[in-house]
Amino acid sequence: MKKVLHRHPQRGGSLLIELSVALGVTTFLALLMMRSSLLAISGNQWTVMQTLTDAYLSRESALANRLPFAQVEAENSPWPELADQGSASEQTVTIGRLAGGRPVTAVLKRCRTAETAQNADLTLDVWRLHSALIYEIGDKSYTKSRSTLRVQ
Repeated sequence: MKKVLHRHPQRGGSLLIELSVALGVTTFLALLMMRSSLLAISGNQWTVMQTLTDAYLSRESALANRLPFAQVEAENSPWPELADQGSASEQTVTIGRLAGGRPVTAVLKRCRTAETAQNADLTLDVWRLHSALIYEIGDKSYTKSRSTLRVQ
């Protein structure tokens, strides 16, 4: 005599549970990957802003070095004397464009201060030209500055 084994019918819904668990794991991995991508992009945006501001201030330093000394001392100099006006000149400038063509603006402040010569035997005209760039990333404000010493 042969024994007949009766198979118990599988419980319904186990496939549904397995699919739900697989979908949950896939969703979790997708969210994790999206978060890491956003973190990578935000670091890249910081780098882009640093590059833009450094490039603009390099331009300012080059302009301060090549400006004829007569224009440095003039009343209508791009770098006004701090003692005369009491404050620096201020203008809004475009320092570059982000992906998508969105302009990046900052506030540029310029002033000059008279420096004293250490040697009394020499008569030197010495000016320090200051450029400060004030920009925002998100809701925080940052300032970068450069100064150039001009002597004649």
